[in-house]
Amino acid sequence: MELLFEIGTEELPALAVNRAIGQLRDEAAVLLERERLSFDEIKTYGGPRRLSLYVRGIPGEALPLRKKKKGPPLSLSRKEDGSFSEAAVGFARSQGLDPQDLVIEDDEKGSYLFAVTEVGGEKTKTLLPGMLLELASSIKFERSMRWGAGERFARPVRWVLALLDEDVLDLEFAGVKSQGYSRGHRFLCGEPFVKVEKPFLYEDTLERAFVVVDHEKRREKIIKEAKRICALESEDLTPVLDEDVVGEVVQLVEWPNVTLGFYDERFLGLPREVLEHAIEEHQRFFPVVDGQGRARPCFVAVHNGDKAFETLIRKGYERVLRARLSDAEFFFREDIKRPLIDRKAELARLVYQAELGSMAEKSERLEKLVESLGTEIGCDSDTVERARRAAILSKCDLVTHMVVEFTSLQGIVGSIYARLSGEDERVANAIQEQYFPRKADDSIPSTMEGALLSIAEKVDNLVASFGLGYVPSGSEDPYGLRRQANGLIQIALGLSISIPLAALIETSAGLFESEAHGFVWSREAKLRLEDFIKARERIFFTEKGFRYDLIDSVLGLDWKDPFVASKKLIALSDARESGLLARLYTGFERCHNLSKGMDSDTVDSQLLKEEAERVLYDISKELEPVLAVAVDSNDWSSSLSSLEKLCDPIDRLFDEVLIMSEDEEIRKNRLALLVRVKSLFSKIADYTLLKWD
Repeated sequence: MELLFEIGTEELPALAVNRAIGQLRDEAAVLLERERLSFDEIKTYGGPRRLSLYVRGIPGEALPLRKKKKGPPLSLSRKEDGSFSEAAVGFARSQGLDPQDLVIEDDEKGSYLFAVTEVGGEKTKTLLPGMLLELASSIKFERSMRWGAGERFARPVRWVLALLDEDVLDLEFAGVKSQGYSRGHRFLCGEPFVKVEKPFLYEDTLERAFVVVDHEKRREKIIKEAKRICALESEDLTPVLDEDVVGEVVQLVEWPNVTLGFYDERFLGLPREVLEHAIEEHQRFFPVVDGQGRARPCFVAVHNGDKAFETLIRKGYERVLRARLSDAEFFFREDIKRPLIDRKAELARLVYQAELGSMAEKSERLEKLVESLGTEIGCDSDTVERARRAAILSKCDLVTHMVVEFTSLQGIVGSIYARLSGEDERVANAIQEQYFPRKADDSIPSTMEGALLSIAEKVDNLVASFGLGYVPSGSEDPYGLRRQANGLIQIALGLSISIPLAALIETSAGLFESEAHGFVWSREAKLRLEDFIKARERIFFTEKGFRYDLIDSVLGLDWKDPFVASKKLIALSDARESGLLARLYTGFERCHNLSKGMDSDTVDSQLLKEEAERVLYDISKELEPVLAVAVDSNDWSSSLSSLEKLCDPIDRLFDEVLIMSEDEEIRKNRLALLVRVKSLFSKIADYTLLKWD
């Protein structure tokens, strides 16, 4: 059997469609499994006026539910003559079975009687209406609308199509009753309703109504046509198909038509980033470049209208883009009349947050943070000075005409204007890189100056938000704090930088508190931020494939330095695979179990009476400087290898020496030796959190 479920709406935002498609697919699979309905294939579709689910290979009824109930032990279930005892008979009766139908099974405690019953599965047609209603209600949007009698969805729901083979399923969602009809293109389809006979005919039926239901097919068509019309104009032309813009455009049209428009060559004098931004983000068009990658005075636009009116549509697009580019040209010419540094004074009038003062104060904090961080990690004075200069200029573009109008160009515009003002190229790069990485797959800063400023920017944002109590919860993260914390980890690992996060956070908090805005860095805020960063590191390293117990054992010691944590995890993973870690763990565990509750690691060598304890003591002393060198050089593989020298002496100690001697002084001295040895293991990880499953 086949299922088709379509929710028809007013025009949905592209972001809402893209998010809902994945939710539909994942949640449908979960609900079908819960209802014990198998399937061969699930497909989801999305567009500006519909979200759809297609499931192939659903059975006519759910799989039967097999229940197993544990009864009395076998030893109490038979009488001496072999007949069932009262306990067995009573248990069988309570389960609606004859004692003869009970089965004997073994578990960890012995042999028991079990009652195994099977409940037949419900009809699929009976299960699906409730399941689909739950599915539709489970879709979460960043913003939803309310209408009618309190209905709620991203946009008002106008129709619901629900088919199981040829049968219309009886359900009602958002005040709309299901039917066997969909709707075609709002303007090109002459009929208000389109009947879908069977689920597998859905795509073909809608295509005749001028709707390409499958968003992946719309994407392919847009990309193919964009390249084709550019090549028709000139073999040297290529559209710039930014993935984010393509993804948005795909969800803005149901019947994509692609056209090539043109603009005045004088606009090529704009910086390329500004030109492409005006074309892409403001108009959702695609820029065009030649074979050398130079911008050309044309663009690709995708429309949802009648191809017969394409000339009129194209002229409209050209007129709108011309106005937008004229604005950008005016802003650019006005802005470059002054060097970027001249705008620093204006930042005092630009509020960062009401409780945190102005952007001028923020840039001053960044200046101090990059200086502190650069000095701490050993950067040369020239690098630190360039990073300081970048911090001073970092927010100046916020008061330019260009960024006021094109807000997402902040950093990019600052970088362009810094170059035009004669600033060092590395300073200009750092101004743009302060916001890197913007997302998981984005670039990290390419320069140390950019890395210092980016780290300072992110720490300042995190401390400010947590200090004011703006903490992410669930899916809510309006200030992008998860992204900021992830960015710190990506920079540390990508550039192999040991970032002293704890110290940097305290420095940042102190800078906030020194300003006259009443900011207080509480212990609660500190702990919440530390837990937040550890949680982001745990997720990051889990996604990299490290075992959960290794991650916990490392982050218990080294969350403050993501780079060191990553190097430890690599070394521990290799040691676990080779068997070395299991050997080390055995030695650690023997020391740890007996010395629990002991703090002192001060050993009196005069009290070491047995050769085995003297040998272990001498080796531990020899290893201390060796480990110190390996730790300082971040060489955790060597650290683990050197610890293996302790394993045989530990085994010998426990074989030959009575640790818990009746002599109190000797007993305490031997326990102190175990604490001393245990502390060597603990320089690398918290071994108590390792699991051996």
